[in-house]
Amino acid sequence: MKLALLAALSLAVGCGPDGKRVTVIQVEDETVGPVAPTVPGAEALSFAAADGVAIHGSYWAPDRATAACVVFAHQLSSTRAEYVPVIARLKGQAHLYAIDLRGHGASTQGPDGALTWKGFTAEDWLQLEDDLRGALDAVRGKGAGEACVVVGASIGSSAALRLAGAAPGRVTGVVLLSPGLNYRGLATPDAARATRAPVLIVHSQESGAVDAATALANILRDAPTPVDVIADPGTAHGMKIVAGDPATLDRVVAFIAARLGA
Repeated sequence: MKLALLAALSLAVGCGPDGKRVTVIQVEDETVGPVAPTVPGAEALSFAAADGVAIHGSYWAPDRATAACVVFAHQLSSTRAEYVPVIARLKGQAHLYAIDLRGHGASTQGPDGALTWKGFTAEDWLQLEDDLRGALDAVRGKGAGEACVVVGASIGSSAALRLAGAAPGRVTGVVLLSPGLNYRGLATPDAARATRAPVLIVHSQESGAVDAATALANILRDAPTPVDVIADPGTAHGMKIVAGDPATLDRVVAFIAARLGA
């Protein structure tokens, strides 16, 4: 574990004279009590994806007029509910929209009938990027701006980073929880090179996590915006890192909040 942390810390070396930086934030394992399974005030918000799949989600309106918005994409085999700890902290500050990815939760109906992620091909997974673009359009219809912060966990982080690279004007910040380099065919290195949004990477010491985070952070170090890396000493994955560590939850929420005015 110490070797893994030292590898992550090496990311901070080599910053240029322009002040571009990769900051590695160390945290300690903590525990947090159970959270409510939902956040009050949610409104059902759905849209049809480009290929006709019905994408369902929960939307929380801001307390006052604002264009700021956050879209959430969960990890494989999960649902939008995993983001309750973050949404509970951000509620009222922005337009918040958490979707069930295609083949998960309530998003299991397409033009040809029922679908599940367990039978997805590489082509099916590639649709996630367009689904997130559709989520931005849907929340824009509720009064949000053209660009949002996008938060993704595991395969959701792959889709979030790919969207940030393909449509940089639509993403004001990216949170990558347990990101990968080519998970289920969703390659991310080229997207990392193309993104222009500030990025927060959160990873644990689970197998492969440090290597993937290190590779992405090294690529992002040459991007025009700062990159922060939270290296958790445990072995949790995705939102479980955040939900199980109050300090990490604070930092994730602070990163998002700082991007809401961008």
